[in-house]
Amino acid sequence: MDAYTATARRLRLAADIFEARAHHCTRAVLDLVTAGFRSAASAFEDIAPGAPYDLPEALTDAIDALTAVFQAHDFGLSPALVEYAVAPAAEETPRLRALGAVNAELAWEDFELRCRQRVLANGGALDSLDDETVSWALRSLATVHYQHEVLADRIAVDNATPDNRGREAFRPIPGARTAPDHHAA
Repeated sequence: MDAYTATARRLRLAADIFEARAHHCTRAVLDLVTAGFRSAASAFEDIAPGAPYDLPEALTDAIDALTAVFQAHDFGLSPALVEYAVAPAAEETPRLRALGAVNAELAWEDFELRCRQRVLANGGALDSLDDETVSWALRSLATVHYQHEVLADRIAVDNATPDNRGREAFRPIPGARTAPDHHAA
């Protein structure tokens, strides 16, 4: 499957995910974003197979507009859904950055979300021939990114407390965390 066909497929699946999972007080906004996903999918389907990987300006503008609407509203899903949908054509996969938490528990939450994202993004499910598997991966990645965005807000508040100002970020060391039942052994 060429990159444009894969992108069109992911955009259609993302439209279905958005339609089923997104929340907003105005139905028209939900319909606008869903239509944006479907319109972009159709545009990718219209690009001839083997065409050079320079996306038409109108298509990149449409994707940018879709991303902007997504970022302007809290739909309960991350705007990263758009990035994962267009990743085959854009040749870029979104990454989660370390949030620099001072609090150890928040730093571990950040670390675990980043690990989940890497496993989901690199595990092959996005490239599956089965639509249900690709849909699951897109849905899971959008959820992980959304949880990371919520965590970023919590960390910003925690890092700004007087006790934490100026403290160095906690850096989790993989394998250093032990289960409570191991402490007694």
